[in-house]
Amino acid sequence: MLNLLFRALCLTCLLLAGMRASMAQPAITSAPRPTVAFYYGDHPPLAELAAFDIAVVEPAHVADPRRSARNAAGASHQLFAYVSVGEVRADRPYYARLPKGSLRGGNAAWGSRVIDQTAPGWRDFFLDAIVAPLWQAGWRGFFLDTLDSYGLFAKTDAERRAQTDALVALITEFKRRYPDARLMTNRGFELLPRVASLIDAVAAESLVAGYDAASDSYRPVPQADHDWLAAQLRTVRDTYHLPAVAIDYVDPAAPHARDAARETARRIRADGFIPWVADGGLASMGVGAIEVLPRRALLITDSYGLDLARTGAQRFLGIQLNYLGLAYDIVDLSKEALPEGILEGRYAGIVAWFRAGTSHPEFAPWLARQTARGMRAAVFGNFALPPGADLPPSLGLAQEATDGARLTIATRDAAIMGFEAPVLPDRSAVIPLRLADDSGGRSLLRLTDADKHYFDAAAFTAWGGYVLAPFTVLELDAIESQRWVVEPMRFLRSALALQALPVPDVTTEGGRRMLMSHVDGDGFASRAEIPGAPFASEVMLKEFLERYRLPTTVSVIEGELSASGVYPASSQATEAIARRIFALPQVEPASHSYSHPFDWAQALADRGPTYRLKVPGYTLDLQRELRGSADYINRLLPPGKRTDIFFWTGDCVPPAEAIAASWREGLLNLNGGDTLITRSRNSWTEIAGQGVRKEGWYQVFAPHQNENVYTNNWTGPFYGFERVIETYQLTGEPYRFKPIDIYYHVYSASKPGSIAALHRIYDWASAQPTTRVYASQYIRKVLDFEDATIARDIASGELIVRAGADLRTLRLAPDAPLPDLAKSQGLAGFTAGPNARYLTLAAGEVRLAPPVAKGQPAALPYIAEANGAIADLRRSADGRELRFALAANGPGLLAIAGKSCSLDIDGKPLAPTPISGRFVTAAKDSDANPIDHYEFGAPNTVQATRYLARIRCAQ
Repeated sequence: MLNLLFRALCLTCLLLAGMRASMAQPAITSAPRPTVAFYYGDHPPLAELAAFDIAVVEPAHVADPRRSARNAAGASHQLFAYVSVGEVRADRPYYARLPKGSLRGGNAAWGSRVIDQTAPGWRDFFLDAIVAPLWQAGWRGFFLDTLDSYGLFAKTDAERRAQTDALVALITEFKRRYPDARLMTNRGFELLPRVASLIDAVAAESLVAGYDAASDSYRPVPQADHDWLAAQLRTVRDTYHLPAVAIDYVDPAAPHARDAARETARRIRADGFIPWVADGGLASMGVGAIEVLPRRALLITDSYGLDLARTGAQRFLGIQLNYLGLAYDIVDLSKEALPEGILEGRYAGIVAWFRAGTSHPEFAPWLARQTARGMRAAVFGNFALPPGADLPPSLGLAQEATDGARLTIATRDAAIMGFEAPVLPDRSAVIPLRLADDSGGRSLLRLTDADKHYFDAAAFTAWGGYVLAPFTVLELDAIESQRWVVEPMRFLRSALALQALPVPDVTTEGGRRMLMSHVDGDGFASRAEIPGAPFASEVMLKEFLERYRLPTTVSVIEGELSASGVYPASSQATEAIARRIFALPQVEPASHSYSHPFDWAQALADRGPTYRLKVPGYTLDLQRELRGSADYINRLLPPGKRTDIFFWTGDCVPPAEAIAASWREGLLNLNGGDTLITRSRNSWTEIAGQGVRKEGWYQVFAPHQNENVYTNNWTGPFYGFERVIETYQLTGEPYRFKPIDIYYHVYSASKPGSIAALHRIYDWASAQPTTRVYASQYIRKVLDFEDATIARDIASGELIVRAGADLRTLRLAPDAPLPDLAKSQGLAGFTAGPNARYLTLAAGEVRLAPPVAKGQPAALPYIAEANGAIADLRRSADGRELRFALAANGPGLLAIAGKSCSLDIDGKPLAPTPISGRFVTAAKDSDANPIDHYEFGAPNTVQATRYLARIRCAQ
């Protein structure tokens, strides 16, 4: 909200034509800290706001500030609640309960009433009725606005002094009651001599560019007003040593508004202050000392009553968007409206997927409005036009008549169209659109009929691009499969004009593909078809868990094991086996539910035993299925272990309410997705995304699928699961879409054929150069991917990446220049991989310096490979010594690039070991630096181990 002083000064703005030539003080060399953002709109982009140290939001728009975003390890981020001290609107829930006599006059520009700070009972009301509920809800930071509104009615020195005394008393009492609260004020300069020690920062509006709410207009700030405010902010910064924040405003509808916001932010920073530049309502992702580089897409679709996980938008586009580095928010037009407001700066682009017959007349006009504001878009299938409707002219597309004759291909971009399936013109399915003559677009697929009418079935446009049906995916009904006609990643990258940013990567750690294993508990009590007929769970224990000693997350179904379940006669024996399994140091426990719902939507609708195990006397209850089953498993565990992991059961398609319940119960969740690609079904349409978000709640998909899909739903052939090796290979090269996940049910240890297949799978996976992780570690990396932020420092050009507490890898294109290793912070090294280079991070927040002109300095050491997570990285001043910690699940492995280097582990010098297998791809890196390979730690250990390392290199 505009402060009182600027409202008065705006009258002067009307008399001036513009700013004087130079308003900037000498530029400062380092960024003022902290970085600060303000967002008062509905549905604040909490993940993106987490790029800032402080983000001020309207608290009514945040359900729980404690879980609003996953904070990066070592990164400072806190949400501040907006609280108006001097004014109140009638729509505030506490308005009717204000103490009598609190209101004095009004502020017509903002439709609010002004508070008399001296009114009896106001201070206690403010702290009890406004602040206390926020504190109880988890808010620990507060932005105190409208501190100077009393000037609208206090006209004498005595009146103003009484108001300032009351404000000082209010802030003092605030900190007395809540000593851990962090406070930022909007102006209140006259209060600083008495409250500076109680607050954490001071903000002021309109240093360079202002906004007048009364006229809804934007204008430059007069030089004299700028100079006065700059002097006040310098006092804040230099005398009181507090962060000084300047909030300025740029018209989002003006041409090149984003560029204007960047320039305004740079001028504020040149004055030595912390900038935030956005729209007048502070309802958009503006520009601050850093600018968030959007890595989230808005995915528009119509589910037609399907679960979102089964829609074409999710099935076909999920992994493509993820590989490009994009998380995505799905808008299901069958259930919700299109979002309005300012999307630029928040989303990297709009992606739409509509199937035939979809009709949403609001979509095309909305798309035209958003693209006119600068948003890029990619449309698949059709534009959801109702019959007879026209597209808005600004989209640059014309509807062409046709006589229905046979179509032929006039032109085709072979690099994009005809990717996995040929282009097959089908007159009955083609939508008769063409690029307008002045559209500025480029056709990717042009068809013609006998009368020389032409149709552009796919094209890049001035605002993005589109691919019309049937040239998105080709349905192969005979084998119930699909093939991409368009090359989706190349199309999306160009249509959305995606920046060449580092991609947070969940497939790789330390430059090595990750290997995990997780087991669903089905068949724990079944008998194996081998001599002695032991329980399948015992066979699994001996043949796989004890023999291969891989990190494995094993789940059980309480309703199968417990005495109150469906197999009470075997409960004592199977619980004993479960205890032995969970006692293994390489086993992580998980729940596979209480009654194993087969169809989650049906089971929740029915609640009876039809769609789940028939556990005696049980009516389905989500809390019992989730936390209740986890508590049961915790009773089977040895001291020091517990489970907070849940594996979805049955169809693995839980409704939003079930996913929400899992998170509310504090459980990580996994399963679902259906990655089925094999040599005979070799299509990217068979690769699932990393997960799906339903009504804001995220379900993490299993990287690969279990034996069921390779054995015709466990009807045979039972050795068929060995084909999952094909899936591992095809999701590893030529693009590394997935880690390796050995995922099976316990009953895979019940038949000779499936046991043999599992041995072949384990043997193949064990021979690969991998980093071994647990399912929980993978889940957390996917969650970090969803909330990771990338921002650019507006002064230095550095990229600030907050990847999260668990994600430790960024992926670059193979020909992309590397960041300057010497000047970057938290960058441990890099490794060449399939169609990529992988950057190994050593912290949850890293700063990547712009690339150097000719590659890395030749003598600067770095980590070429590691089989775990790197942390606590410290590089000496000359760059030739590195100290760090390696956390690995078992023995350690490091490949060090650098000339004449030595390695100490836990204080003991190590000699390089011979390169075996495919651990390191070359003896030298691209700059001819030698790569030495080291292995260390007890060979047979499986425990998570932290190694302290030191690398020293000669001059």
